[in-house]
Amino acid sequence: MALPAVAFAPLVQLLAQTEEPAVDGNDTIPQTKAMAARIKALVEPAMLVWARKTASLTQEEAALALEVPLDRLQAWEKEGNDETPTVNQLKRMSERYKRPLSVFYLPAPPNDFQPLRDFRRLPGTVDHRFSAQLAYEVRAAYERRQIAIEVTQTLDQEPVLFGITARQTDDPEQVGRRIRERLGVSVEQQGRWRDPNNAFRGWREAIEQAGVLVFVLSGAHHKIELEEMRGFAIAEQPLPSIVINGRDRSPGRTFTLMHELAHVVLGQSAIENELEPGDAIPAPERRIETFCNSVAAAVLMPAAALLDHPMVVAKYRANAAWSDEEIAAVARRFGVSRLALLVRLATLGRLTQAYVQAKRREYDRQREEDASDEKQAGGFAPYQYQVLGHLGRGFTRLVLQGYNNNRLTLSVTSGYLGVQAKWVPTIERAAFGAPA
Repeated sequence: MALPAVAFAPLVQLLAQTEEPAVDGNDTIPQTKAMAARIKALVEPAMLVWARKTASLTQEEAALALEVPLDRLQAWEKEGNDETPTVNQLKRMSERYKRPLSVFYLPAPPNDFQPLRDFRRLPGTVDHRFSAQLAYEVRAAYERRQIAIEVTQTLDQEPVLFGITARQTDDPEQVGRRIRERLGVSVEQQGRWRDPNNAFRGWREAIEQAGVLVFVLSGAHHKIELEEMRGFAIAEQPLPSIVINGRDRSPGRTFTLMHELAHVVLGQSAIENELEPGDAIPAPERRIETFCNSVAAAVLMPAAALLDHPMVVAKYRANAAWSDEEIAAVARRFGVSRLALLVRLATLGRLTQAYVQAKRREYDRQREEDASDEKQAGGFAPYQYQVLGHLGRGFTRLVLQGYNNNRLTLSVTSGYLGVQAKWVPTIERAAFGAPA
């Protein structure tokens, strides 16, 4: 993301500080390195505090990561204190806090993104502070959204607007119908996806084409536990963004995707780790989560299509019990989990809440999401498809369009995609559908 011009002015000072002196006959490389290690970085304490806190690190955690005594770090962050880190120590901060080195030389902390409304409910804990990795992923999502906006402007284009808004007082069925119409996905098309992975990819592509960026955290470098984060939404316009935890199974990812899209429609940036609103959370939050779940269910399982399904009709008329195979078959038809299907049927009056709760407990014992419904294939996808899976085709194609139109250099393009420059042609072929 482009930094304010003021961010680059102090770089002259930085270069002056780090420039090595001419070497005469008495100078040695070890002496030069030792002198560089003692050069003080001319940074404001407030910037050090801001960078640490936005990395979601306590002073104790930061001191440990930087391998410095706690009292020294505290002295660096104290206003009016003459103690400052060296340039080498500041470089280490840049790495540990995941911030560009130039940002530390700003005169004051920039206006950061608006905080996400925290719907996470970690059992047995009250501390919902982000882990350092999650704090980084939230920040990265905001920065990618800003990159997308800037590339769109560079291309002299108007960003695609999703255009659907709602209030909590609206009928979730009507909101779900409007969203589905905006996405342009028919029930027949949805039925052809069959496999849960295909269903997630199909919905994701439709959402990206409608003007919403979708990122998926997966792989060793983007690992967040489901217990901490299942998904979050950045509802700012234009180009709102959704981030999904790839550690979830495909039916769960698809429902989370729609749930977060409902947050976007509400205009509410939020983060959560469970989609079932528990009684422990405050009533206002519980109502919001219930609304978003209802909208997601209405999008994925339109009432008319679900109630007309032959299995649903037959079971209702005969007042017959469902087998697990029958539940799974209908769930696959709509690309949702078994539990999501049963909850939807109960909402539509085709099952009792008692039955659903009993099946919920049964599925919990079976560890549904980790086992029986879906076995993900082993191994790893080729690198270019890992990048696409993380960034999405919408964001990737936009950046590559900037490159192909000579508005972005190869270096900037590879930086925006987070890859080495040599991978750009391969990723381009994959992003636009040509053989890799």
